[in-house]
Amino acid sequence: MNLPVSINLAPERILDRFDNPRIIRTGSIASLELTPPALSTPQIITQRVFDFTGALLLLILLLPLFAVEAMLIKRDSKGPVFFLQQRYGFKQQPFCILKFRTMTCMDDGDHVVQAMRNDPRVTRVGARLRHDNIDELPQLLNVIQGRLSLAGPRPHALAHDREYEQKIGLYARRHNVKPGITGWAQVHGLRSETDTDDKMARRVSCHLWSIDN
Repeated sequence: MNLPVSINLAPERILDRFDNPRIIRTGSIASLELTPPALSTPQIITQRVFDFTGALLLLILLLPLFAVEAMLIKRDSKGPVFFLQQRYGFKQQPFCILKFRTMTCMDDGDHVVQAMRNDPRVTRVGARLRHDNIDELPQLLNVIQGRLSLAGPRPHALAHDREYEQKIGLYARRHNVKPGITGWAQVHGLRSETDTDDKMARRVSCHLWSIDN
């Protein structure tokens, strides 16, 4: 500080891992922020208002469709109209996702077998619901609850989260934002069965890009 030069602190090469480290101050304390939150407070508020308003309007418009689908599901096979399954949300907080039941089973917990092409567990009505993604529409109620967003990384069953966290780097970063009914991966056609690790890795790559951008 006694010389007319700039002073630079170089903590080996760790900062190369981060895009935009910066100094922040909280009262009299200064710290180096390596990874800022994915969304600022104004962005979080804007997202919540947009999600709540959009989901409420869609629910009102889709109530007749919900009634028809509920009747068809009950007539087609035994079991409840809705399917509930534990998923991880923002900051890995668990919640029950709500969908129209499309299968004869209600898998949840430590072992969940993904639906496959020509899966015999899928009901006749369920196949049509899954093809048109109508089975996802009850998740509008999750959006109103604040558990989901209209757009964000799709949440997976807890068993699949635990599996892919061990296989795919940065997988858990998906939980830095609220999950969504649909997301950037689905926009790019990455949907349905993930029978290989590469398919899931491509989805995660899309999710991470949407979080950062």
